[in-house]
Amino acid sequence: MNSEEIIHFEDTLLSPVYQKFPIVLEKGSGCYVWDLDGKKYLDLMGGYGVSLVGHSNDKVVEAIYNQATKLTSCHGSFYNEQRSKTVQKLHKITPKHLDNIYLCNSGTEAIEAALKLCKKNSTNKIISMSGSYHGKTIGSLSLTWNPKYKKSFKPLLDNIEFITFGSIESLDQIDENTGSVFLEVIQGESGVKFASNEYFIKLQEQCNKNNVLLVIDEIQTGLGRTGKMWAHEHYGLKPDILCIGKGLAGGLPVGAMLYRSDLSNFSLGEHTTTFGGNPLTSAATNATIDYLLNENLVDNAEKIGEIFLNGLSDLMSKYDFIRDVRGLGLMIAIESRFPIKDILYDALNHGLIMLYSGRNILRLLPPLILTENEVKESLEILSTIFQNYDRGKLSNG
Repeated sequence: MNSEEIIHFEDTLLSPVYQKFPIVLEKGSGCYVWDLDGKKYLDLMGGYGVSLVGHSNDKVVEAIYNQATKLTSCHGSFYNEQRSKTVQKLHKITPKHLDNIYLCNSGTEAIEAALKLCKKNSTNKIISMSGSYHGKTIGSLSLTWNPKYKKSFKPLLDNIEFITFGSIESLDQIDENTGSVFLEVIQGESGVKFASNEYFIKLQEQCNKNNVLLVIDEIQTGLGRTGKMWAHEHYGLKPDILCIGKGLAGGLPVGAMLYRSDLSNFSLGEHTTTFGGNPLTSAATNATIDYLLNENLVDNAEKIGEIFLNGLSDLMSKYDFIRDVRGLGLMIAIESRFPIKDILYDALNHGLIMLYSGRNILRLLPPLILTENEVKESLEILSTIFQNYDRGKLSNG
């Protein structure tokens, strides 16, 4: 099939839920992808943060291939070596007090599992944050802030309240009538938004004082993305429940919820999944975690992220339309004073793929294997593109 045919059938037959770029991707390697016509792109989107260890990572591909020749499906009612290795490796890299693990197929599924566990432990209100994004299934959507995602599906779950992310005063609403709090330490969907150390200190104190479960969503921020294995480590938080996903299996669908075993736990058959912890995904997860540790990618994210942010700050000093540059590790945002749609498409023409948050924020979630040379290449492309927009092109967009 050629590009036109592929695009035609997807546009005709697929549910029209994605904002599509007019590119047919065929293959990837490391931080690069190629379209069907052979054009090469430096990928700073990383599949919305999924390509943590790079596209088609050799170790992950080898693990998938080897396992596919042995066994691809093993329901949770049987034991399997790959799954056993996965829970051991997860336990090794996560807070030790989180000693129960639920394996599933996406970050949203991990949130749904956490939501059910919280409801089993308390009938009190659940608190989420303004600007939050936890997914689009009914439960996770109920915890998500943006009204545009929710308006067509009301009524959603009740007894969920939203407080202002980053507002220390709002934390007084975490009280004795609260059962759990759902938190993204850094809000990605909202444009890589941060809160202060003081905010997180009081949030933890309020949860401790009122015996409130703290659920931390590290689906986008976890596994080294921010220069530490977990973003909550930057602020000394202690989650009762931790949700992860995205790049955990090197590109395969995956999710996990880790939690304290002393909570009121799921009973036999109460929350199960057909595919969670299957041998193929588990093999990919094991290879991904090993690669993450063996190649020191957490440290690389910290180092390369700082270099990238410094370079972007230099660009901000040159181009007035850039309102802000912010980030931690390799989770980065460039905020424009004007809509950035044209920048995204212009970047594609120059062989650079980026992500967006809303109308005016470029978001970067590149693979953690990103090198200094690839940062230099990115900055050169961005500088070329930004020159056009600093002369007023954006104001006309």
